[in-house]
Amino acid sequence: MQDLKDKETEINFRNVLKTPIRWFGIVYPYFFTVFVLFGLTFIHRLDIIHTNETPAALKDTTAVVEDLTPVKGEVSAGIDLATIMKPGEKQIQKGKELYVANCSVCHGEKGNGDGPGGVALQPKPRNYHSKDGWKNGNSFSQIFKTLQEGIPKTGMTSYDFLSVEDRLNIIHYLKTLAHEIPALTDAELKDMDQTYSLSAGRKVPSQIPVSMAVVKLDEESKPESDSLKKIIEIIHNNSSVPGYMLFNKVTGNKVKAISTLMKSQSWKAGTNEFLNFVSVNRQSGFNADVLLLSKEDLSILYNYLTTTIKLN
Repeated sequence: MQDLKDKETEINFRNVLKTPIRWFGIVYPYFFTVFVLFGLTFIHRLDIIHTNETPAALKDTTAVVEDLTPVKGEVSAGIDLATIMKPGEKQIQKGKELYVANCSVCHGEKGNGDGPGGVALQPKPRNYHSKDGWKNGNSFSQIFKTLQEGIPKTGMTSYDFLSVEDRLNIIHYLKTLAHEIPALTDAELKDMDQTYSLSAGRKVPSQIPVSMAVVKLDEESKPESDSLKKIIEIIHNNSSVPGYMLFNKVTGNKVKAISTLMKSQSWKAGTNEFLNFVSVNRQSGFNADVLLLSKEDLSILYNYLTTTIKLN
């Protein structure tokens, strides 16, 4: 009976509240554990906290890197503006052939916008017999703009891969196909000529992908690299001649000095031109001693570079 009474006294929380030191003994292990865990986490991330940086993200190797599209350069001759105002049968026939090959699949053979290629397109291809819904307008110049630039967010892409004359011929044929296209005016033609340089012609530069350009640059630099190696080899094989002694004295970087000289012809005109060249090009591989050479030593060095090394 006495034992039971003692046990009941030990678990009496009222008595526990009267002695707070007993609560400290209960919660202390928990506080200690939390403190240790926090310390370990802080030490583990100390490098990130110190540099105020986050770990580098892994590179997405599945991302597709787009390169430039190859474009063949062209020089288009100027167009006689009179032939645009009054096209001949040959131009209209050419326009028909181009329309059938490039446009009829979507716009239909008669220009009703009912071609098989336009069934799934939204919005639907242009019906040239309708006055409504022309996004750029239905004038001659506005249709030319559409062929030049295309219409974003539609199936109408740019047809700038066709020559200016071919695009004009397509419009000439469209005018015979659909009478909703108004006649071209002198003022409109003048504006077109100013905007697109129809009578002056234009030059379109070629364009190649960056990856192809890197390969070509590497191929072009290879002969120069091979020549540089041969010249350096000649230098080492002729280290006993006076010119080499001077060259060794006035250069801090022999390879860079030879490479710099190989890229220019101006210094070969004479000793003064050579001295001016290395003076202006401070990163040429030559040091300041080249400016202190006597006329005789300068002449020896110059002859050594132009004959022994055979740069000319």
